[in-house]
Amino acid sequence: MIESVAIAVLLSLVASAQGAASDPNSSSDNTAASAPPSAQRRGLDFKVFTNVDRPVAGEWEIEIPDAAHAPVRIREAGAGEPGALVGVHATSGDEVLRLTRKKDGVGYEGQILKLFGSCGLDALPVVEFLPLGDAIVLRFETQLPIAPCPPIDGGRAGRLYVVSRRGGPVKLRDLSGISSPTVRDTYSIGGDRPQVEVKHEISTGGVSVEDGSEVRFLQRVKAPLDSTFWFEVEGVVSAETGVEPPRGYLRGDALRFIGSLTLKRIKQDAASPR
Repeated sequence: MIESVAIAVLLSLVASAQGAASDPNSSSDNTAASAPPSAQRRGLDFKVFTNVDRPVAGEWEIEIPDAAHAPVRIREAGAGEPGALVGVHATSGDEVLRLTRKKDGVGYEGQILKLFGSCGLDALPVVEFLPLGDAIVLRFETQLPIAPCPPIDGGRAGRLYVVSRRGGPVKLRDLSGISSPTVRDTYSIGGDRPQVEVKHEISTGGVSVEDGSEVRFLQRVKAPLDSTFWFEVEGVVSAETGVEPPRGYLRGDALRFIGSLTLKRIKQDAASPR
């Protein structure tokens, strides 16, 4: 009963969101930011909302944009672990999902393991794992990895947002603010440290964006100052506004990637069981 109510609520939310996005009379069409095509989340086909009473345990495929899809066998964790699930990669045998039923609400939460290991992300927190019959919606969160990661860098596996640790706007640095000779001289890279006061704000250039603003990843830069990685990003702005998208550099802790993946149930051939 709870699952049926949750699915009904989710369907109504999806329908209303799609209606709002296509409303030609909306007054926000010329002012609201719109995500680029590569960052748009793929809507679930309503045909997947079938067999809602089937158990979660079974054969699934995790669809990962710009990467190899992962076949996964999901099963109950075992005795003494009620409401716990594990997912094992059907080819390698590695455990790639570890989940427990949420105490509040519906669905599960837990971890993705090793699926993004090539990006340097061995474990990612799963904040939502919602079974919908023959499909599962999986949502995760992470900072941008230092290593290249096509599903995340390209924006096809989710969206990237600015996060303010102190609240309020976040300043986008320009390149001179992280690599210019003035900055190196200020910090006395390769020599004696001069008797100068080092201030928090080095560069006077750049613009600020609001906390929670969506941005698009452009490139990684390793700063010569302290070998830290900075990420060049560009604000997502509606083309109708005629405004040039703001662009600049941020540290990893000022960015948050909200990922969204879909699991599809693998149809078993009765004559050729796996």
